[in-house]
Amino acid sequence: MMYDIVIVGAGSAGCSAAFTAAKRNFNVCLIDAKPRERVGDKICGNAIGHHHLERIGLEIPEDVKTNEIEGLFIYPPSLDCWEVPGGEYRGMMLDRLLFGQYLLNRAIDAGVELRDKTVAAGPIIDNGFVKGVEVRPNEKIYGNITIDCGGLRSFIREKLPKSFGIETKIEDKDVNIGYRERRKIKQKLESENFCRIYVNPHEFPGGYGWIFPESEYVVNVGLGVRKLPNHPNPRERLYETLLKMELFKDSEILETNGRKQAGGMDVSTRRSLASLVGNGILIAGEAGSIVDPVTGSGNGQAFVTGKFAAEIACDALEKSDVSRENLWTYDLQHYTEKNGYGQRYTPIDAFRDFLQSIKPEDLDYAREHGIIKEEDLITLTTKGELKLSLTDKAKRSFRGIGRLSLLRNLNYVKGVMEKIKDHCSAYPASPERFPEWKEKIDSIFFELEEKFKPYIGK
Repeated sequence: MMYDIVIVGAGSAGCSAAFTAAKRNFNVCLIDAKPRERVGDKICGNAIGHHHLERIGLEIPEDVKTNEIEGLFIYPPSLDCWEVPGGEYRGMMLDRLLFGQYLLNRAIDAGVELRDKTVAAGPIIDNGFVKGVEVRPNEKIYGNITIDCGGLRSFIREKLPKSFGIETKIEDKDVNIGYRERRKIKQKLESENFCRIYVNPHEFPGGYGWIFPESEYVVNVGLGVRKLPNHPNPRERLYETLLKMELFKDSEILETNGRKQAGGMDVSTRRSLASLVGNGILIAGEAGSIVDPVTGSGNGQAFVTGKFAAEIACDALEKSDVSRENLWTYDLQHYTEKNGYGQRYTPIDAFRDFLQSIKPEDLDYAREHGIIKEEDLITLTTKGELKLSLTDKAKRSFRGIGRLSLLRNLNYVKGVMEKIKDHCSAYPASPERFPEWKEKIDSIFFELEEKFKPYIGK
């Protein structure tokens, strides 16, 4: 059977895309490897920001929510925290399975055909266009256009021809491996509406630890580390660090990753793919590495970009033109619009390189002397900018005289982030000039990686 749209992956991106296309009366096939009743059962921090929901007008049923989040406590090694309240950090904790089931049922009710327990093996390529997907063991599902929402290790993206101009591999250096548990604690958690993030390059090299409150007595606790050679086992490191806190004395495990030896899940922590479209295909969610490069969070970005990808796909089908050139609007939207995730997160990826190179004592010094302040963190994460006024910079330089190299690196990163933001705004209007644009952005990040070598930790 030929479908109008084939969507791979029934996560937040896939369900959002499927619902959007079905509401526009297109014939949609949604494929996922899990059985229907387990769709949405994903290992993650279970937190989401209100701003993602507001961006597309998505309302969440009350029974899916487990807690309201009002802000963050960010702890450097000294544990003298930055408190970042309100604004972009307002959000909620979710029952991840119920949330996934809500998105799935909404799509099915709109007319989407679900093929669960179906593993996508690769794209069908015909005359330079994606024409659907091959699934195991030996079947082809055809579609006029395909939306890849297959996640970090998508077999669709990874098997696209080089001629499509889409990056197919996410390198391990741009991945964090994490482990988390949900635990019931004996004592009431103070400030239960604030998420806690622990940035300690010594203990969590290239990543961070977290304690996210699902309620007064239930928390999601875990950590991630950069997936470099000889990285620490995240499960072992969690038991050596956060779980030794008094908070977890006599606590009860409610849920784990389920893979004790391997340590858990891989999460993309890099900027988005330079292009998310090809002939007959669009990519949404983590399959396109559309995540916050510092935190790896991507649930909200997934259902937003799933919706946008489906809208572009539907417009293309109405014009009977699913070429890369006609789908290019999706890339432009992503990289040039004020709220585009490419516009926002690509500069933050530069800050990630800086952050992952910093020593624990420098991080503590930056907190103690106000070199990095709460308002810097807010501007960084909401706008992808590091704002330092000349007057403020002079004051900080005086306070930070003991760490001149830290200040120089911070100012260097600020300049690079501004250059990247300008480059994103100049994203080519059509695919013809894309190779030139990509070569420049790749060269910027190559220089960053040469300058900022990762701090390995212990």
